[in-house]
Amino acid sequence: MAVEQYIDKNFYDDFDDIEGTEYINCNFEAISFEDVSNCRFENCHFKGCKFSGSEIMSSALLNCNFRFSNFFSATFTDCKLTGSSFVDADISLVDIKAGDWSYTDLSQQNFSKKKFSHTDFSGSDFSYTNFTSASVDVCSFIGSRFHDTLFAKADIRGSRFDGNICHIKMKDTKIDLEQSILIANSYGAKYTP
Repeated sequence: MAVEQYIDKNFYDDFDDIEGTEYINCNFEAISFEDVSNCRFENCHFKGCKFSGSEIMSSALLNCNFRFSNFFSATFTDCKLTGSSFVDADISLVDIKAGDWSYTDLSQQNFSKKKFSHTDFSGSDFSYTNFTSASVDVCSFIGSRFHDTLFAKADIRGSRFDGNICHIKMKDTKIDLEQSILIANSYGAKYTP
């Protein structure tokens, strides 16, 4: 069965459930999305779109731009969002269940009290993002950008960081041995068992 494909199109009508469709260089404006599964969006722009209550599953949203879009109670399960940007979009009430969110602009988001597991956030921008009391388990933050990023009372044990961990604001943050060694190394100390 051939995959339905749209290239360089503009969309203004709402979408019911969509599955197995590709959109390349498309624009979506003021559209309400229901459930999305096994779809591919590449270099697409979403302006004022509503994903409220949507289930987005096993889909790729690559180098997409989401502006002024609503994600209230949306769930992303095993999705790939590499290179996408959520500037001017509030995704604080999104549930992220695994997937690849590498090189994504997640700056100025509020992930307070959220739970993340098995998600690749490598190379992503978390400037001014709040992870207070969040649970971040088996996630990768290698090469991610942290500037005024708050992880107070968060549990980040089991997640992978590199030298960037010393740029995170922590207070009562639960860390593991590997993370404590990274922090010590960033201040010139040397771990000796």
